[in-house]
Amino acid sequence: MDRLLELINRKFLKDSEFLELEDNDNVISCEYYRPHNAHYKEFLVTINNNG
Repeated sequence: MDRLLELINRKFLKDSEFLELEDNDNVISCEYYRPHNAHYKEFLVTINNNG
């Protein structure tokens, strides 16, 4: 869970880090939210925080 929160709190993620975030067992959904600018995208990440 600590690694998950570390990734979520970062402003930008590498592709491999984003895949790690998506594959985490505590992530319920990871949905495209809106374009941040021409080069970056924002995602809405829903996590199971009961653990």
